[in-house]
Amino acid sequence: MAVSPVGLTKETAERMILDAGAIYKNLQYENGEFTGEAIGATSGGNEFVVEIEQRSPEIDGLKTRMKGLKFVDSHEANLTVNLKEITAQNIKHAIGPADIDESDENFEIITGRTSIKKEDYIENIAYVGRLSGSQKPVVIILKNALSTEGFTMTSEDSNEAVIPIVFHAHADYEDIEAGRTSYKIYYPKAPQEPEGQQAQSTNQTEESA
Repeated sequence: MAVSPVGLTKETAERMILDAGAIYKNLQYENGEFTGEAIGATSGGNEFVVEIEQRSPEIDGLKTRMKGLKFVDSHEANLTVNLKEITAQNIKHAIGPADIDESDENFEIITGRTSIKKEDYIENIAYVGRLSGSQKPVVIILKNALSTEGFTMTSEDSNEAVIPIVFHAHADYEDIEAGRTSYKIYYPKAPQEPEGQQAQSTNQTEESA
């Protein structure tokens, strides 16, 4: 393929992730379909970040970077969600270590806690986006998600409060043993041409040549 100063390809219009996407928890993937619980409306978009720290040993006499001489010190993933739909459960998710008392007939009472319990971790938090050239979603899943940066809510006149939550992914023992990270990205495959049509296109190309 000849090079060009323009990076546009014939598939560019089909390879863009559109809009802010939606946030789900406890997403499940079975038989090619995702199911889960939407945590609510967001405002201001959502941000997925993978932070990797790499290390190169110092070698006497080595003047440049060498292939293979790189090691990963840390590999972390987080998802920042700007929630506009505020519920007691979402406030608890934002705080992390907290409890909800539902015994009062008028209020759900959220109380912070000084210790983290296993049930504070959400099985997974997922971003679900839309790819321009596919009916299938782009999905990013963070396992064992927990908010670790506290709870902030700012309110002002003529506007609605938004709660930013930074969910961090946490590996379980099996992931550590296998050397896997605690997040997955599901990216749709490009649709394949039927075998007959593909063969016909190949024959047409050969005849033109």
